[in-house]
Amino acid sequence: MPGAVRRLPLLVFTLIVMLVGSVYAESTTEVRQAELDRRALELYQQVMSPFCPGRALSDCPSSKAHDLKSEMRRELEAGTPPDQILSGVFAKYGDQYRAVPGFSGFALLAWVAPIVFLVTGLLVALRLASARRVCAYIADSSQGAQLAPKSEISDSEKLEIERELARLD
Repeated sequence: MPGAVRRLPLLVFTLIVMLVGSVYAESTTEVRQAELDRRALELYQQVMSPFCPGRALSDCPSSKAHDLKSEMRRELEAGTPPDQILSGVFAKYGDQYRAVPGFSGFALLAWVAPIVFLVTGLLVALRLASARRVCAYIADSSQGAQLAPKSEISDSEKLEIERELARLD
């Protein structure tokens, strides 16, 4: 019996280590599953559904879309790189199902054109604003020249001023 009492702390310690180890293993598995879910969702969002027109694969409720998502997830779990999975999907269904255009060839225009239009629009707006400012300045200066008092008074004006002053006295 005294040997059993000495082994009790060792037995309790072993049980605690096993319990903590199993909890850690479960939490690690949950973290891996959550990360896999996130990566799979990112993949699904990069593909337009071949089965639900106008919808991303992630939003398509059809059974065929579910099968395609399952297949993509299995490849992801097997360690296949996401780019390779997407390449396989586009090779099977076509490039028209890309949700995000590529960065080469004609698809590059989809990225560059909005930027060019934005910059051009800003330049035109700045040009118009500066032209209006110049026109307003010219108009103000021309009105100012008309409103400025003349430096010389004519003889007839002097005579009229003297008559008005005399009348006030």
